[in-house]
Amino acid sequence: MNRRSLLGLLASTPLLARRANAQAYPSKPIHIVVSVTAGGSIDTIARSYGEALSQALGQSVVVENKPGANGNIAAAAVARAAPDGYTLLATGGSTLNLNPFLYASLPFDPVKSFTPVCLTARTNFILVVHPKLGVDTVEAFIALAKAKPKTLNYGSAGSGSLIQIASELFNTTVGIETNHVPYKGLAPAVNDLLSGQIDYMFDSATTMSHIQSGRLKALAVIGPNRLPALPEIKTLAEYGIQGVDAASGWHALFAPAGTPPEIVNKLSAALQPILASEAIKARIVSLGAEPASSTPEQLGKMLANDLVRLEPIVKRTGAKLE
Repeated sequence: MNRRSLLGLLASTPLLARRANAQAYPSKPIHIVVSVTAGGSIDTIARSYGEALSQALGQSVVVENKPGANGNIAAAAVARAAPDGYTLLATGGSTLNLNPFLYASLPFDPVKSFTPVCLTARTNFILVVHPKLGVDTVEAFIALAKAKPKTLNYGSAGSGSLIQIASELFNTTVGIETNHVPYKGLAPAVNDLLSGQIDYMFDSATTMSHIQSGRLKALAVIGPNRLPALPEIKTLAEYGIQGVDAASGWHALFAPAGTPPEIVNKLSAALQPILASEAIKARIVSLGAEPASSTPEQLGKMLANDLVRLEPIVKRTGAKLE
């Protein structure tokens, strides 16, 4: 073998090995690291498609929760993992498209540290109020807030959460001033809303059962579409309130940067029919989210667009986290 042939063989060896690994993938359990606690919509949806993915790929899919720091703990863990397709990140968009503008520094880069795999759901916040306010329409709610400036209180899952961003964007758009009450998670905020300790909030559908029972009243969804689970509730745009849907959210699956395209495409291709199945779509709708999927390229473009559109909104709110 001459020198040129030998050099060509050596240069092609890593590529051949990568292709061989991709063809054998998966040969051991896959771990999906979830950025929130067990029981939330991100976690529940991840467990639903994870179970189906296990059947499709013929390997166990283990879901583990690493909550904390607005998803930074889980994201950092996956960013450090080997780029071999066996450690994946299931997260809401805010971990990657809000945190860069909320924290002075992050242990990962939202774009450079990850390889997009697939969009798994969209979220659509509901403007929900306590019945004590005595308002049945968005117009009546805005009129009340304007008549009593800085007296209504809204809850969120914490300072810098997407719920706070949506609430402040709504306030700015319609010209009202209300008070932000941050909580350590969504559940305690909902509990205080139910007891009347706070007046309203933009909820990601945790309150769905309470809306249906009449304990809380839904006035609108931020859009861009109506919720399949609440088709009678109009979007804010249908009330003539434009632009608040910039704070709509999503769930997605990511791999560490450098994961071979063959593995990423195999995962994405396996997820498409799973996310399109009636059983998974029904599960997602029951959680107040919207069924969705994407190619890796589409998810990457969506994240890039989010980083552009959300930066000025976060700066406008002045929200900062440590």
